[in-house]
Amino acid sequence: RAPSARVRRRCTRRRRSAERRERAELRTVETPGMAAPMGANSYGSAGGVGDKSRQKRALGLTTADMAKAMACILVPPLCFTMVTVLLCFRIRFEQPKGVWLVSAFFLAPAAAAFHAAQKAKKRQEDSIWQTFAGLLFLLAYVGAAVVGELNYWYFSQPYFALTSLKAYTEVNPSETDGARLMDAGTVHFTHGSRLALDMSMSYTSWDIYCVAPITTSVGLPTQGAQLASYSLWAVGVNCCSSGEGNFACGEYDKVDARAGLRQVSAEQRPYFRLAIEQAEAAYNIEATHPIFFYWVTDPVEEQNMFFSAAFANWVLAQGLHFGINAFIVVTFVVMFNKASKEANTHMLMALQS
Repeated sequence: RAPSARVRRRCTRRRRSAERRERAELRTVETPGMAAPMGANSYGSAGGVGDKSRQKRALGLTTADMAKAMACILVPPLCFTMVTVLLCFRIRFEQPKGVWLVSAFFLAPAAAAFHAAQKAKKRQEDSIWQTFAGLLFLLAYVGAAVVGELNYWYFSQPYFALTSLKAYTEVNPSETDGARLMDAGTVHFTHGSRLALDMSMSYTSWDIYCVAPITTSVGLPTQGAQLASYSLWAVGVNCCSSGEGNFACGEYDKVDARAGLRQVSAEQRPYFRLAIEQAEAAYNIEATHPIFFYWVTDPVEEQNMFFSAAFANWVLAQGLHFGINAFIVVTFVVMFNKASKEANTHMLMALQS
């Protein structure tokens, strides 16, 4: 038996009333800046719980989204800090291979985030936050590895290498063979020690590698004397002219400078040897077992400057990464919020049509 016209009209009114209530609820949740309904509690409007929850709903962000955003701001920098500590300081000098194995564990958060994103996709759920977090963790690890490499080899490694060597005092460069100072880190020479600037030489290979013998008046050709072997050499990079003997490296012009800080960079050492070979040919001298030093007044102070620079660079890297990471997260949240608003607007238009 067909329903009467009265029953059909009643069902139609109920359906339309339900649709109007649904549209009103959507507008309340999604429309920005919507005024509170009449009779709402107004005494907390300057920051009450009700206003805050309405503001979050108006922004299109849920409490879970805000928690995820805070985690993305705080946790990747923590991973960055741990990896740079491993790669920049003493533990790497003592365990150069093992430290990379330990640091690889900090790739686990990125792997876990990407795995969670894949599982969410299989369940046909939103995976944008998991993917975003995985990218942040991956960028944090790669950035930490780059910072650790540069900071270690330019500053930390020279410092720890020098502290592992011995300190010598009252060394007479005219009487000391280089083989006796193979384990020297800092050397204080006897009074009267000086640089033989008239026997300096350079070798050019993009950079200019400068060398000059460390000797006394006994080993100066201008004094009518020459040593059997010049084993101790002051060195520097880009502190002389190419092809000319005008050594101006370190504290060459200070009268009270008569100490040496060992040059420990294996990368530069072959070029200094080539410069010495040129000096041997130019001045008809010999240099058996050459040892390289930076000519300074206080070698211990210069040695400590390596660590000070390494630590300052490490602190600067922490601040830069935290700032860049926070900027990326905030930008992502703004874009995510904008996309949510547009999607909700389209939904409202579809319901109203």
